[in-house]
Amino acid sequence: MDVLSGLFPLLKVLAAFAAMLTGIRLRLGLPLSILAGSILLAALFALSPLAWIITAARALADPQTLSLAGIVACIMTLSDLLEKTGQNDRLMRAVAPLIKNPALRVTFFPALIGLLPMPGGAHFSAPMVKSVGDPLGVSPTNQALINYWFRHLWEPCWPLYPGVIMAASLANVSLISIMAITWPASVGCVAIGWYFFLRKKLKTAVTLPPVPETTDYSALVMLGLPLLTAILGAVGAEAAFAALKSDLPFEIGVMIALVAASLVCALQNRVPARDILRELKNRHTLHMLAVIAAIFIFKDVLGATGVAESLAASAGKEAVLITAAVIVPFLVGLVSGITMAYVGAAFPLLMAVIPMTQSGPDMAWITLAILCGYTGVLISPLHICFIFSCSYYHVDLAAAWRRLVAPCAVFLAASLVYVALL
Repeated sequence: MDVLSGLFPLLKVLAAFAAMLTGIRLRLGLPLSILAGSILLAALFALSPLAWIITAARALADPQTLSLAGIVACIMTLSDLLEKTGQNDRLMRAVAPLIKNPALRVTFFPALIGLLPMPGGAHFSAPMVKSVGDPLGVSPTNQALINYWFRHLWEPCWPLYPGVIMAASLANVSLISIMAITWPASVGCVAIGWYFFLRKKLKTAVTLPPVPETTDYSALVMLGLPLLTAILGAVGAEAAFAALKSDLPFEIGVMIALVAASLVCALQNRVPARDILRELKNRHTLHMLAVIAAIFIFKDVLGATGVAESLAASAGKEAVLITAAVIVPFLVGLVSGITMAYVGAAFPLLMAVIPMTQSGPDMAWITLAILCGYTGVLISPLHICFIFSCSYYHVDLAAAWRRLVAPCAVFLAASLVYVALL
């Protein structure tokens, strides 16, 4: 009986996560689902409605919430500008003559598009994969899987992904420290993708259609300048803050870099200022901002209820760590197909119980949560990019999904080995 009563705090937390997953499954939307989880959590731990409202208001006014919301708004604006001005398409066409290897050519465009965290970005690369894959004799199912898999290989470590930024923010660690420890996951994705989707598929390929032999490198640099500004600016600003021992949060440097990148794109394409401001109010941007607001409300409610103390005193720290770093991120990623969902659900709980070192939180547990959540997102049949890829190539979704199980299982196993070595 004592054992069962000791598990009650953990069961209450899992009930809140179950409410979130149910809301996502019922298509209530991610923001409402997370809010529902926070309300249930408050009720289960006897936090009054007034206390929940006060906690939510403080969460929304928190500088960390506001800075992250600003970053996401800037990311969405840059992605939309590159898409609507056609600069993405022009950049990829300019790069094409540089790629001679068939396997590289069929995977390059989804990987390039993957550098920008645009919702449903697989629909930009799908026609390009098809134009290369058809002459190579790649089947529609393999084209769909190639387009989907290589589109997401950067997601565990790329500094422009809101999920990576949010993980760094919630864990109170630098972007560079996240990138430094998770980059092998992208290398592993390339190797696993080649083995399962490319290894035996291009041996009987026909000759590729000819492409221009010369490339205007100056034009290529100019087309890629917004992306270079965002990436180098974000990483450079963080490194500069660290070197100067500045107290400024890394989010400030990321935001400055993204604003500069958007201005570069707007100037190159002569986009009026009113059009830039209009991008800040589009549906995707507002949805992402609502998600951030809901996640930070959930995080602060988690703290206000004293969940971490209850769990540490009852279920045992190791059980909570495994739940927060493995079970919750994988399940939320699987059910939602959204990176920010698993980060927002798992990291507040993880950071409450994570072991601390002299340099900060134990990065092995942070890495484990990111990679388990990423695996859940990648194998999710609800992932919008997966659904679109199957629809575009007219392939059976269930059959294509079954082909994802083995590579995702290998990736998860390799991730567990990697984290164990850390």
